[in-house]
Amino acid sequence: MTIRFLINDDGIPFQSSEIKTLRGALDSLGDNEREKYRNQNASAIAQHNAVKFLIVSGPGTGKSHLFLDKIDHWYQDDQDARVVVTSFVRKLVADLQNDIDNDEKLTAEQKGRITVSTLHKFARSIVEKSHGTTEWPFSPHFRIVGQSWKEVVWGDVLAFYPDIDRGIYTWKKFEEQLHDNNFDESDEWKALKETYFKLCRFYNAAGFADLILRATKALAENSDLNEDDYFIIDEYQDFNLSEEAFINQLANNPEGLLVVGDDEQVLYEKLKSGKPTLIRNLYKNRDYINGMLAFCSRSSFHITKTTDHFIQQQRETESIEKIYLPLKTNSDDPKVQIIACATAPTAVDYIEKFVADHKTEIDERKRQLEISEEKDAYLLILTPAKEINFYGQSKETIKRITAEYQTETKSFSEDYYQLLNYYSLASNPQNNFTFRKVLYYESVSEDKVHKLVVEAMRYDKNLCDLDTQEIKDTLNKCDKIKTILDGEGTVAEKLDQISHLILAADKAKLQKDIERKAIGQEEVARLEHEEEEEAELEEIEVKRMGAVELMTIVGSKGLSADHVIIIGFDNVNMKRVTKNAFYVAITRARKSLHILTALKSGGATKAHSFLKQLPDNHLEFYSYKKSNHIKRLLNNRQCLIEYLDNIHRISHKNRKG
Repeated sequence: MTIRFLINDDGIPFQSSEIKTLRGALDSLGDNEREKYRNQNASAIAQHNAVKFLIVSGPGTGKSHLFLDKIDHWYQDDQDARVVVTSFVRKLVADLQNDIDNDEKLTAEQKGRITVSTLHKFARSIVEKSHGTTEWPFSPHFRIVGQSWKEVVWGDVLAFYPDIDRGIYTWKKFEEQLHDNNFDESDEWKALKETYFKLCRFYNAAGFADLILRATKALAENSDLNEDDYFIIDEYQDFNLSEEAFINQLANNPEGLLVVGDDEQVLYEKLKSGKPTLIRNLYKNRDYINGMLAFCSRSSFHITKTTDHFIQQQRETESIEKIYLPLKTNSDDPKVQIIACATAPTAVDYIEKFVADHKTEIDERKRQLEISEEKDAYLLILTPAKEINFYGQSKETIKRITAEYQTETKSFSEDYYQLLNYYSLASNPQNNFTFRKVLYYESVSEDKVHKLVVEAMRYDKNLCDLDTQEIKDTLNKCDKIKTILDGEGTVAEKLDQISHLILAADKAKLQKDIERKAIGQEEVARLEHEEEEEAELEEIEVKRMGAVELMTIVGSKGLSADHVIIIGFDNVNMKRVTKNAFYVAITRARKSLHILTALKSGGATKAHSFLKQLPDNHLEFYSYKKSNHIKRLLNNRQCLIEYLDNIHRISHKNRKG
C-alpha cells in the first residue's frame, strides 16, 4: 500500500479518522521504509511551490534539514532570493546558522543573503535602520532594556505618578499589554503608556516587548525597510499577538513563507504571553497548505513512544492532532526509567553514580564541546525550579557535579558590566540610559533620579548637561575609573585603585574577566552589544552547553542530550509544571531518560500525577538506595507507588512517634 505524503494541498486540517489510519500505516513500516518515507515526505514539502506552507512538527522530527532543503529549493527558482529564518529559541538559531554555513549546495553569495536570527534581534535591526518610528524616534545605536533593568525603568515611569497604586499598575501587567498589543484604555494606563514611551525616547532605549511593536510600526511606515522575500518562521507556537502582528507585517506579500510549530509545545504563556491559538488558527487558514513531519529521529524507540502516548492523554479539544512516531523500531533500546528514592540525598546519589559510571564518555563530550566538534550536552539534569531548594543541602552536590563539566563561559560577571558602564559613560556622557544605570549603581534614590530626569526632559537636555552635584560627582568618578583602566599597571593594581571608588561583589572573578577581555575604548561598543546579548539570553534562560548541565525544564527548550535525568517528579515540586513543559522535557533525551521521585524533598509525599499518563509498555520502574547504590527493578507501576507509599507511611509514623 502506498501511503500518501502528509500534505493537504487544499489547506484543510487533517481529519482525525485519517490521522488514525495514517498513524497505523506508518507505524507498521520497518526501519528502512520509515527512513525512506521520512525523507520523501520532507522532500515533497521542501519542493512544494505553495507560497504559504504550515508544518506541524513534533520535537526532533527533522526541521533543520527541511529548512535547508526549502532554502535550496527557493534558490533553484530564484537566484537572488533573500531569506529570513527566525525563531524564539536562540540555540536553534545558532545551530541553523552553523548548518547553513556548512551547506555545500549554497554559494557564498547566497549564504550572504540569508539572515538567521531571533525575532527580537531581527526586529532590532529594523528599528535601528528606521531610527524608531515617526511618533517615537530614536537616535542611532539605541540600547536594549534588559531583564534586570525593566523594573528600574518602570519605577522611573511610576515616579511621575506618586499617588498611583504600585501594586495595581505593575510592570508585569503593562508588559502583558505590550505582548498582546492590546492596551488598557483607562486614563491611568494611557498616561503610563505615554510616559513609558517618552522615557524610552529620553533614554534612547527599548524593551524586548515594545521593540516588536516599534518594528511593526516602522515596517508599516516604510516598506523599503523589508528587503527580504522568503521567510521561515520556526517555533510559531511560542509567539504572542504582538509578534504575530510583526510577522504578518514582515511577510505580508511573500514570495515564500514556511511556518513551523507544535501547539502542544507552548511554554511561554506566562513569560511572554505565548498563545497556542495562533498556530491553531493558522492551521485552519485555507491560505496555508498544511503538512506534517511524523518521525522523530532524535529520541530512541521507547522515549518517543512514551512521548506520543503522554501527549495524547487528556488533550485539549482544540489541539492539533498529529502523528509522532520513532524513526527506529529498536525495542531493545533502554526503556524510560522511573526511579523511586526515599530522600533527596538518595536521588542526588543516583545522579552522582550515573556521572561516575559514564565519566569517560562525559570527559570526551567536554573535550568535543570545547573544540566545537559537538554542540549538545551529554547529560541534562532538568528541574522544575531554578534554585532546586527542594533538595536542601543536596543541591550543592548537583551544582558541584555540573560545575566540573562546564565549558569555559563566554559571559561576564555583573561586576564587569557595572565597570563597563562607568567606563562607557566617561566615553559618552550623552548616553542617558548608561547614565541611569550608573546612578542606580551609585544608589541615587528613585526620587532624586526622577527630579533629574524631569529637569532634563523639560529643558531638552541630557543628564550630563545638568548643573547638579550628583551629576558632577558621577561624571568625575567615571572619569577617574576610565583614567585608571586606560593607564599603566596590572589588572590587579588597577582594581585596587578602583576599589576606592566602587566595590565589586566578586573581585577575583572581575579580575579574570578583565584579563580575558580588557575594558578599553575600542571594546566599548562591542561589549555593550554583548551585554544586550546576555540580556536576551537571560530573558529565555538559554546558556552555552557544558557536558553536564543543570537547568529548568522550561529552560531546556531547543536543547537535547544523550541522556536526561528529570528531578522533582512529585506532587509538590512539579505541581506548577504544565503538561506541555513535561512533554518538552522528556523529548530532550536521545538515548536514555530517567525520572526521579524523591520523598521528603520540599514536602513531597508521592510521585506526580503525570505518572498515570505514561505507558506501561515503555517504562521500567525501580527503587534506589543510597546505602549500597542498589537499583532494584520493580514489577510494575503499582509496585513503585506502593514502595513510595510505604516509605512515606513509615516516615510519617516515625515523626509522630
